[in-house]
Amino acid sequence: MIDGLPTLDDVDYDGKSVLLRLDINAPIVNSTILDTTRFESHVPTLKDLEDSKVVILAHQSRPGKKDFTTLEIHAKVLSELLGREVVYLDEIFSSRVTEKIKNMSVGEVMLLENVRFYSEEQLKRSAEEHATSHMVRKLKDYFDLYVNDAFSACHRAHASLVGFPPVLPSVVGRLVEKEVFALSKALKSEGRKVFILGGAKIEDAVKVMKNVLTKGIAEKVILTGVVANYFLMLAGNDIGDINRKVVEENKEGVDDKEMIELYNRFKDKIVLPVDVGVEINGVRKDIPLDKFDGKAKIMDIGIETISMLSEEIPKYDVAVINGPAGVFEDERFTLGTFEILKAVSKAKYSVVGGGHISTAARMTGIDKKMDHVSVAGGACIRFLSGEKLIALEVIKEYWEKKWSKVVGNKS
Repeated sequence: MIDGLPTLDDVDYDGKSVLLRLDINAPIVNSTILDTTRFESHVPTLKDLEDSKVVILAHQSRPGKKDFTTLEIHAKVLSELLGREVVYLDEIFSSRVTEKIKNMSVGEVMLLENVRFYSEEQLKRSAEEHATSHMVRKLKDYFDLYVNDAFSACHRAHASLVGFPPVLPSVVGRLVEKEVFALSKALKSEGRKVFILGGAKIEDAVKVMKNVLTKGIAEKVILTGVVANYFLMLAGNDIGDINRKVVEENKEGVDDKEMIELYNRFKDKIVLPVDVGVEINGVRKDIPLDKFDGKAKIMDIGIETISMLSEEIPKYDVAVINGPAGVFEDERFTLGTFEILKAVSKAKYSVVGGGHISTAARMTGIDKKMDHVSVAGGACIRFLSGEKLIALEVIKEYWEKKWSKVVGNKS
């Protein structure tokens, strides 16, 4: 058990039929998967289940997107990683699928079709309502156990994520276990904590800020990226029309008055850049804030800020970073993001949130020096914001009131 969540350690799964929910959603261009990080993150769970009969449910993109496609190439990637065949079926719960499931042998792995091809998957329903959906009713009788290892989707109340725990003994896989342990440690462990929040998603950063500041979790919150530009503006700095426009485009869901109050309440704990990196005539220039006229687009934190933070961050017991410091995809403005990542890696315990910042960490190889690099974006933000992840809460709920009595502890 971890944080009240049953894990594979709490059940006997050898020789059993296991329905496994993964998140192998990946960037695809010209029928090629560009990043296999999420696939690799599920290997420990799949290795543990190698003496079981495993059927995988997963999704790719969403309706209307260019990369909303079948999971045929996903099965090939999984096969390569596992060194054994992962059979792909282009259906989800047809009689052909259930017949194949019924005839599976121990050690076999099968990947069913993209669950988002099924119209009921994303309907707004409770777990109990999803449990009555066609997919759940058609599949549930063929399995002994449901395992959710799709941490990056656990904030969604979709049928394949919340519909099975009411009708099947359910636990979490090794990736979910790892994510929950690492993110819980970042929030709950003893010692001095610093949170470095950047990127363009102001609302996401604000959610984490409010949680870690109002609960006294963070000693300091360092702001970079568009998030920092927003708070610089609120603090009375003239960041110019071009940068105000970028802020306005990215602050949906954020109330200025509330943020001014938050800033004024915690300004001794909030660290803002003292200079900025901008593009002038195609060249990077680092300009102190008191000399910045607002006419150039802010692309990174400045060199003085980088130096200050590189010295400060390693002093903390726990450092959590989410969101890049600037436009790191442009080599002229990689410095802030990459140097801050280096500083985070020197803290006693280091955590990198998902999304763009984890991509940046992998680009530099600094991910190998971190204690934890999350594969999740939205789920990671919600966890660090103190919100409950619905798919995990449903597993906890039904384990306590139903399945722990049936399954019992693994002996």
